[in-house]
Amino acid sequence: MRQKSKKMQRIDAEYSKRRGVFLTDYPMCQAALPGCTGRSTDVHHKKGRGKYHNDVSTWLSVCRTCHNWIELNPIEAKELGFSIKRV
Repeated sequence: MRQKSKKMQRIDAEYSKRRGVFLTDYPMCQAALPGCTGRSTDVHHKKGRGKYHNDVSTWLSVCRTCHNWIELNPIEAKELGFSIKRV
């Protein structure tokens, strides 16, 4: 397995810190789709992780059930505002 670069290690360390604060600030699932468990456990990156990896303005606090639905239903997720075009 390939090791992460020093730059990516720094980005991931910053992400871990911000993620913890974000989930504390937003403890309830912001998607609230059918089957939602209510409690946020995941951060969904509405614009993907690339250059927006640590941009909290593109994050959505979600439960695992809603996160899975968003990832499996990209067209509907965009229509509902849970995902944003990356361009």
